[in-house]
Amino acid sequence: MLSFWRFVDRSGRPASVRHRLGLYDLAVLLPVAPTRSGRFRNEHPASIDGAPNRGPLTGCALLPMSGYLVTLRAGRLLSKDQAHDVWEGRPAPRGVNSPAPAMSPDGWKWLETGVVSGDLLVPGNHARSWIFNTVRADRDGPLTHRLLTLTTDGRASVRRTIFELLVELCVQQSDWPVVADAAESALSDVDLPVRCTAAVLLVHLVEPGRAVAVLNASTDPVVRIALMHAMLRRKVPEYQAVAEYQAILSRLRRDPVSAVRLLASIAVVSRDDPAAWPALDAAIRADLEASIGVLNTLGSHCAETAGELWARALTGLDRLRDCCAWAHRLADPAESPQVRLEGVRMAVAAMRTWRAAPGRVAPMLTGLIGEHPSEVRSAALRAVASSLTASRLAADDLAAIMDDPELGAVAATALGCVGDHRAVPHLVRLLLSEGTEPRLAAAFRAVAPAGADPQAPVAAARQILAALPDSCVPELPMRVLAAFGPAAAAAVPELIARLEGAENDTPDWAFYVLGQIGPAAAAAVPVLRDYPTQGARSALLKITSDRAVAERYLAGCPEEPRRGRFASELLTWLAEHGGLTTRQHKQLRSLFRHPGFEQVESAGALWLHEGPAVADELLAVLPKYLTDDQRGPGALRVITAMGSHARPILDRLDQFIASRRRAEFNIGDDDAEMRADEMLLAAMIAAREQIAG
Repeated sequence: MLSFWRFVDRSGRPASVRHRLGLYDLAVLLPVAPTRSGRFRNEHPASIDGAPNRGPLTGCALLPMSGYLVTLRAGRLLSKDQAHDVWEGRPAPRGVNSPAPAMSPDGWKWLETGVVSGDLLVPGNHARSWIFNTVRADRDGPLTHRLLTLTTDGRASVRRTIFELLVELCVQQSDWPVVADAAESALSDVDLPVRCTAAVLLVHLVEPGRAVAVLNASTDPVVRIALMHAMLRRKVPEYQAVAEYQAILSRLRRDPVSAVRLLASIAVVSRDDPAAWPALDAAIRADLEASIGVLNTLGSHCAETAGELWARALTGLDRLRDCCAWAHRLADPAESPQVRLEGVRMAVAAMRTWRAAPGRVAPMLTGLIGEHPSEVRSAALRAVASSLTASRLAADDLAAIMDDPELGAVAATALGCVGDHRAVPHLVRLLLSEGTEPRLAAAFRAVAPAGADPQAPVAAARQILAALPDSCVPELPMRVLAAFGPAAAAAVPELIARLEGAENDTPDWAFYVLGQIGPAAAAAVPVLRDYPTQGARSALLKITSDRAVAERYLAGCPEEPRRGRFASELLTWLAEHGGLTTRQHKQLRSLFRHPGFEQVESAGALWLHEGPAVADELLAVLPKYLTDDQRGPGALRVITAMGSHARPILDRLDQFIASRRRAEFNIGDDDAEMRADEMLLAAMIAAREQIAG
């Protein structure tokens, strides 16, 4: 059944399940019935805010199952257990979907079985979910004590699994004495990974004073490294207030183990004492090479390399110039390959933190790209590709290596993502060869509006569709067709075939692409009318420009809806094409009253309908969305459309534009967050210019 999941992202476009993680909640069952072609459709079109099978602006995911559609609505973050199947796009492994265990006082065999197999660490496992819920309800109850008995099991694999599980359980817990005591006891475990995980667990659970005391008493270098690393990651200011902490750090800076010395120096340099920085930097550099790799051998909880830890200390103190300078020095050809890799990693950390960093480090990184093939060269290319600004600065260097068998795909995708037409032939080859570059679709989305010739990309997408059964809707070629919009009109026959051949799922992508093509997709109208879904209605509206399509739908919605992103889309279209009725205006006003996507997406229609009279009201709410990677672009478009009426908030735009550091988003991918800041910054600058006149 999981093969039938379909998603739309929060902008209303069909989205890869990997594009946005943890965004779906509230499972709802909608009664459905198969259409004459075997498709499922909702018998009650307005079951959830007027969202039947799929709402391009409601963020719904659908799964037909035994005559029902399981709908997940976009909203708060989910646990990774609940989101596993969505996240992975496949059934959960190793019995994850097996029934939950029978939880009786003497029936703990299921627990040991799950620990031995490792299933309890797999998101989506029912027993794991039961454990999380039970511990949340009674953290010192029988289940916790049973788990703790396994922390001293004779099998190292069992102890590793239990401590990993306890670390995950502690995300929702703090000050958990019984578990903290078990973690401290495990610091003397014979198994290295167990000791490292126990150290992380201990630092998370105890007060800084106790953690510092344990660090001071430890004679095990592995434990000292794990404790210090965990303490650095916690960034708890109270550590500095512990009387013995500074003395302990001074002693550890003379430790015989280089990695311990390095971490102690980083902990000291993190204090705001500029006069001490040069000496501390020199000490870190002296221990860097010997520490490389040591931290990564200690398990997943110590995943940062020596250079990344140093960069984190420098970025925390806003030392842009020093971080970039050290990146240059470490990447010098005279250094060892291991040290040079740390230089590249420090450059990446700088770009993720400061807007000016790409201009400082891109020349160094492009120099590395010109070297002979090596791990350093590959890392440098991927560093450049991670930033839109760096990719623009290195465009000629990227173009020169697009034929490279190892790095060409990365280079072409990066070049395409900044709208450079030189990448198009290479992107088409990647498309036809089923390239796995994660940003390939984004590259096509960038080159299409930049004026790239659509003929080859559209032909390639059609070729892929023609080679597959009509019931199959591959995502990438559909994204390519959608990117080129009206220029993809030649693909309408293939899209109609997708509509007519769909099985067990509404063909969301076909709807969306036809809508993007617009009037040139008129041949699809008869088939679209067979689908009473939001996706089909949206496509019909864009193809026919028939107000009746939107008006009929809105007539079936409440006069004061609380939610309805699709309704916002329709109301905006009507406001752009002849205006709103009194009832539709009331619907629009109702949507605008509710914070979130509905408020942002109804704001544009409100401006079109009411004009300057609503300016103050819009300016009171829209600025709070400007630093949101999802809502920000929409809010900015409305503010830009307001022109001179938006001048009262120019200071808010200026504040964002003038920031040295990047805006903080919650995407879950450092590079994606960097690119989101780059795109939002460019849009903000352009908006300011238009508003200021």
